[in-house]
Amino acid sequence: MEAQPDGGADTALGEALRLDPTLAAEPTRLRRALADLAPHDERGWLLALGAATAVPALIGQGQAAEARAHLTDACGCRPDAARWAVSAWALALGQGTGQDEDLPAGPRDGASPGFGIRPGPQAAADEPPDEEPGPPTALRVGVWPDGTPSAAVVTMRGVFALADLRAQARGQWRRAATVQAPLSRDVSLVLDGHRAEVVWTDHDGVHARSLRRAAAGRLSLGGPRLLAAPPEGEQARYPLAALGYEADTLSVAWTAGRRALVLTEERGLLPAGNPVLLPAATAAGERLAGLDVCTETERTAWLACRTDRGRVLAARWDLSASEVSSWRPLDLPADLLATAVVGLDGIPVLVAVAAGGALLSLDLRAADGGRAAWHSIDRPDRVRAVAPARMIAAGAPVSPPGAPGHTGWLVLAGPAGILAMPVTRHGDIIGCGDPVDVWTGP
Repeated sequence: MEAQPDGGADTALGEALRLDPTLAAEPTRLRRALADLAPHDERGWLLALGAATAVPALIGQGQAAEARAHLTDACGCRPDAARWAVSAWALALGQGTGQDEDLPAGPRDGASPGFGIRPGPQAAADEPPDEEPGPPTALRVGVWPDGTPSAAVVTMRGVFALADLRAQARGQWRRAATVQAPLSRDVSLVLDGHRAEVVWTDHDGVHARSLRRAAAGRLSLGGPRLLAAPPEGEQARYPLAALGYEADTLSVAWTAGRRALVLTEERGLLPAGNPVLLPAATAAGERLAGLDVCTETERTAWLACRTDRGRVLAARWDLSASEVSSWRPLDLPADLLATAVVGLDGIPVLVAVAAGGALLSLDLRAADGGRAAWHSIDRPDRVRAVAPARMIAAGAPVSPPGAPGHTGWLVLAGPAGILAMPVTRHGDIIGCGDPVDVWTGP
């Protein structure tokens, strides 16, 4: 990109988005582009900060005042700086001047949801437009009762879901939501024989949408609903874990401050009840970094969490009584970058990525009894050849132990992209099938 000597960072923003609309969701690349186009205007960092904190999405939703408040309250910007940044973004996106009375209620015709970016060819009226989520900041996998693996991600562009990991993902991702401050959010999938849901966190609470597999490998999403709201002055953040229980219950463990976990349950058509505080997993000054859940039996499940101090803990969940046991710290064989849990043939298994890239597994039920050992997961050659994954997700169909085709899925995300592979359990050993690429876009 060539410098524009007569224009400032606000003019450069419009030119940068004209040349590459995806910069609206990629703050680091946007900052470099603005430095090239307006090298003498140091306000480019403020526009990049807006990209990193969902200002384009808020403007696309007609919420200029909230965008300004977010920059001042959450980011510490002066009111005049926040006002200038929102105005610059609104003009660059073709959404008016950034003043409340000049912003439309949503994206203008021809603009994609949340960013004012023109998409490719429009889909038919009964189908969503093709979208590319971009690199994930949070990742989950779920498996339908028939063995079809699906995925959900949070990216800087929003929350997205994919019907089938095994199929071509280009053009198949469905947007579930546009969230504020995506780096602070998480997502979960519930795919059992009774309900299919994508659940995520946002500044105003925990949300969910029902899922249905439609024609041509696409997902159809129900309307969004709010399951739980955080205490006044707080937000629903990461981590998050959700599962379905019996025919009518959706159970969600979530946090507002990354220290205490609470449980919210939605039963049938009734509104979700008040959150119930779960046993403490963190020590003083420690915060949660990850959380996952898997079903063990029809009435029990296992939770596993990771903290910002590198500890990993597990707890058994009595679904029938909505009670979670005290957390048990696990002895770790190495520093773990990421963890997930999956039920394989009725056995709750923790899977993990070690700092050196090794994949490890642990039988949580045996570990609770003090008689389990960690085992290596044999990585396919292609996985060994790439840089270690930063995220791991796992899922398996909810079916009777030992049922035919009871195969789980393991998904790794890192600098080399996203790889998904089928996994099976043979005693204490987990074997991996050939990995497939999962497209999320640049």
